[in-house]
Amino acid sequence: MMGTTAQAQFSLAVSPPRFELSTKPGERVREVIELTHRDTPSGGYKLKTADWTFRPDASVDFSDELVPGSCRPWVAIERRELSITSGRPYRFRFEVTPPADAPPTECRFAVLIEGQQPATAPGVPMALGARIGVIVYVAVGDVAPVLELVGTSVRTVDGRPTPMLKIRNTGTAHGRLAGFLSGTDAGGTALELQAGTTPIMPGETREIALAANKPGDTETTVAVRFPITIAGKLEWGKSGSLPINQRFAP
Repeated sequence: MMGTTAQAQFSLAVSPPRFELSTKPGERVREVIELTHRDTPSGGYKLKTADWTFRPDASVDFSDELVPGSCRPWVAIERRELSITSGRPYRFRFEVTPPADAPPTECRFAVLIEGQQPATAPGVPMALGARIGVIVYVAVGDVAPVLELVGTSVRTVDGRPTPMLKIRNTGTAHGRLAGFLSGTDAGGTALELQAGTTPIMPGETREIALAANKPGDTETTVAVRFPITIAGKLEWGKSGSLPINQRFAP
């Protein structure tokens, strides 16, 4: 949901921004979030768990109320209020303990970190209500995604026509596509295409964008001259793969 270092409207860096864990019913799994306060004086923070839903536009809605089937009763966090001084990261601990009779499931929740006070002067980036959500997935027992291609299209993304893959997840855990595809555009130019890493939830069908780059240069996206033919294989899960051989035209 976020980059490698999550930041909000306050001087706090959080790492990692996401956890993908696994455990068995009746077994505890523990992890640590590193919180680095980057301002003087020290910063006050409130911490809590929340349920969340992933919207079609890739935004996240957090819920303080327990949603049906929530696994948050299995979650314990070390404390709910915290003051952090600038410099050395604070190692904030949390743990998840599914009950012994828990069925196979993917436990999903967020740890929310919120600033306690508003900005006191121009240039001080602490803001009332600013928050960071660290997303946690815990595979409990034998759960896994099952991804399949159910359609293709061309849509405008950031002002550019972009090839899209429509992916359905019929499995019991979220999945992400990974890897590179080869493409040739209308001018005969060779391209390399990378699938977006947006998560696809169990039971969900979601469109995933393919970003085009020059071969060997994954940092710079290029405009695609349609039609474009794309072929190759994308990976998902521990051993799943998705062969792609498609022609895209706007």
